[in-house]
Amino acid sequence: MCRFVSSGSIVLVGVVCLAAEVSTALAADGSPTKTSGNATQVVGATLDPTDCLFPPGGNLVDVTKPPYSAKGDGRTDDTASLQKALSDSMGQHKVIYLPNGTYVVSATLKWSKKNSQGKEAWGFNTVQGQNEAKTIIRLKDGTFTDPARTQAIMWCGGFGSADWFHNCIENLTFDVGKDNPGAIGLQPYSNNTGAVRNVQIVAQDGKGAIGLDLGHRDMNGPLLVRNVIVKGFDVGVRCAHPVNSQTFERLSLTGQSKFGLTNDVQSVSIRGLYSVNEVPAVRAAGFTVLLDARLVRKDGADGTPAVQVAKGGFFARNVSTRGYKTAIECQNAPGAEGPHVEEFTSGKAANPFAGPTQSLGLPVEETPEVPWDDPKTWANVDDFGADPKAKDSSAAFQKAVDSGATTVYLPRAGYRIGNTVLIRGNVRRIIGCQATVDLPAMDKPAFKVVDGAAPVVIVERITSGFAKTTFMEHAAKRTLVMSDCSNVNCQSTGGGSLFLENVCSNPWQSWTFRGGAVWARQFNVENQGVHVLNDGGALWILGLKTERGGTLVHTRVGGKTEVFGNFSYTTTAGKLAPMFVTEDASIWAFFNEVCYNGDPYQVFIRETRSGQTKVIKRGEGGIAPYAGYAAGGKQ
Repeated sequence: MCRFVSSGSIVLVGVVCLAAEVSTALAADGSPTKTSGNATQVVGATLDPTDCLFPPGGNLVDVTKPPYSAKGDGRTDDTASLQKALSDSMGQHKVIYLPNGTYVVSATLKWSKKNSQGKEAWGFNTVQGQNEAKTIIRLKDGTFTDPARTQAIMWCGGFGSADWFHNCIENLTFDVGKDNPGAIGLQPYSNNTGAVRNVQIVAQDGKGAIGLDLGHRDMNGPLLVRNVIVKGFDVGVRCAHPVNSQTFERLSLTGQSKFGLTNDVQSVSIRGLYSVNEVPAVRAAGFTVLLDARLVRKDGADGTPAVQVAKGGFFARNVSTRGYKTAIECQNAPGAEGPHVEEFTSGKAANPFAGPTQSLGLPVEETPEVPWDDPKTWANVDDFGADPKAKDSSAAFQKAVDSGATTVYLPRAGYRIGNTVLIRGNVRRIIGCQATVDLPAMDKPAFKVVDGAAPVVIVERITSGFAKTTFMEHAAKRTLVMSDCSNVNCQSTGGGSLFLENVCSNPWQSWTFRGGAVWARQFNVENQGVHVLNDGGALWILGLKTERGGTLVHTRVGGKTEVFGNFSYTTTAGKLAPMFVTEDASIWAFFNEVCYNGDPYQVFIRETRSGQTKVIKRGEGGIAPYAGYAAGGKQ
């Protein structure tokens, strides 16, 4: 992903900063505030981010270059140029890149299941703008005028099965212009991994049907929506259908006429929702988690609740409201008056050994950022001898790492690694251009983070194959970030912090965390057997999605685990093992299950304390939430 920095500091683009030091207070206009000593300042103002630039060539498709030659001048209709770039690139691990400009369109830009050569496409597409605020796709005024026939600026697929993988849209503004009441800003679709990140969706006159529509097709997700602003529309964000889960972090909704966000039976986790509206900020009719929210109604209370819970499990923590009569209104359970809700759940906790039932309150750290280097300084693995035609490019990868560059770049797909590449020296970013790295079966990891000059290393935009081989070993004390990576896994052995953002493993890979701290956002694990082992560490997850049977999270001696959504898609062997196993450790989980094969989990919890084991089976309790505390009570 492109991470924006300025003079070494993090730049947040028009979103709510929710670092640990952010208070629950609201400024006079309803904006969230950050306190520092006795001073209070409004955060989340729109800043001008550094442009996101890539080296030319490789799998980068610049839409302003031939054969596409889009103008981006705010006058020329660029529909045909952008559509051709999309159609040519589908499924070929391309990054469709839009330099700064305003690209006018007069019809829906559509992704297809086949590319221009007629070959089957399985996803792996990225649409990337140079700058969120300066790269704009704008719908021509008066184009989608019928509210009964909604149409999107961009429709990203959904072809009847959940095999449209790893699609990302980043650093863009979608502007539906004026007089387009039938317009939808964006309809993304992705499975296993996918992201809408650093995106603004705007209705200039407030009119439009939906800003971000994630419910236009079934089986949309797992995916991550992060750093997104929606202004106007009837509904800001729509979620729907029971699978495959959707995770949000840092979402700003303003000026909606019906609802800020609606969830109709999807499994959804939200952290960092900032809403300024005269209507309910959230309508939940599905399994929903809401953390660290600031919900403002400027015109004062009229009986409207900030959150409406129609059905489904619902959990909220650290939710502040202003101007609403009620913070949380539940159809079938008592709600929460507010204005501040410390913690709320719609169901009774499963608690095998009794004790506290509230969440653990593990410290939450934001995903670290590192500077985006000048592309002229990047070390291109091809320049060191890497070749998609070679059986093993590990030596070339190692030379690029050891070149002294801080960014190592994989510009194409299809590389093969046959030996461990040590991540060391000056390297702080390894980035693919929708790159694939295939691995043979071997008893050593493909990549290994060891000591080096950079305190934080980011590995991003890389997809691996279907080997059982460990993709990454984190063997250092320093911090590792894995982002927008699929068919990968990590064994954490060095005690350093680990951040996972929009990451999934293949059906034969599991994850092991031994000590240290892990923060995961949109984490998809699909193997059969033990999915995640937390062996004495601190594990915080926003949006866990799993498939197949076996223990989903095993927390061992001294470990602490928190899981805030989403769900187990139990496709095989629900009778194989307990869903959660806890041994002299602490866990809190608010989790859902969907099963269509008639073999759901029969044992939800197996918990051991000082040699005594208790089990909670289906029908005896649930996992929304599950609270298990080691001896000594709340952590």
